[in-house]
Amino acid sequence: MKVALVTGGAKRLGFEFAKALARNGYSLALSFRSDPEAAARAVDFLRKEVGARAEAFQADLAVGGAPLKLFEEIFSSSLFPSSPPRLDALVHAASPWNPKPFSEVTLDDWEAAFRVGPRAAFFLAQAAAPALARSSGSILFVSDVAATQAWPSHVPHAAAKAALNALVRNLAVALGPKVRVNAIAPGIVLPPAEMSAGTVAALVAKTPLARKVDVADLTAMAIALLENRSMTGQIVAVDAGRSSREE
Repeated sequence: MKVALVTGGAKRLGFEFAKALARNGYSLALSFRSDPEAAARAVDFLRKEVGARAEAFQADLAVGGAPLKLFEEIFSSSLFPSSPPRLDALVHAASPWNPKPFSEVTLDDWEAAFRVGPRAAFFLAQAAAPALARSSGSILFVSDVAATQAWPSHVPHAAAKAALNALVRNLAVALGPKVRVNAIAPGIVLPPAEMSAGTVAALVAKTPLARKVDVADLTAMAIALLENRSMTGQIVAVDAGRSSREE
């Protein structure tokens, strides 16, 4: 049976990716940072509603050494008892979201974006690489169209996602030919709860397709990227065309 880890897999897009993987036959390890109740609900849903094997693991990926510790816990879990441990997919969806004007950004804001984003991505890949190589597995990072656009109220986020894109290309070469590495860059799919309906409508109006991204469209592409054996080093935008227009 195929096995996947989804970081940030208890909520929002991470949970949507986890559901899609479960429906495609994967057993799921979900990492969460600080909401064990949400993680328990996610695991319960995957087990009862999808029929998947699933387990949640707490990890604060901003902490040094957390990626390696996370994999040590996963690989020693009774849920995934194979020896050597099996891993077919790593999906890194965890990402802080803290919009601020340029003049108000702090060092902590900057470091939070980079610690959980590209730094954790690199060390998750490093820890997962031996198991992924054995299964000819795949890594999927969750990027953002912000990586290639000017978002002045989200500078740390945009810069961290640009660094993540650079990691995709470098790791695709470093881990080939056994492990494939790609990223998916969502557009407006699950807006933050604090974003007003008017703001969402204004953003949607900028897209050539004049609509939000459907979750099913995004997760279908995620599965395709994870399983397409001829794709690596690619960043694929699923954004209703938003990245084709200037902000």
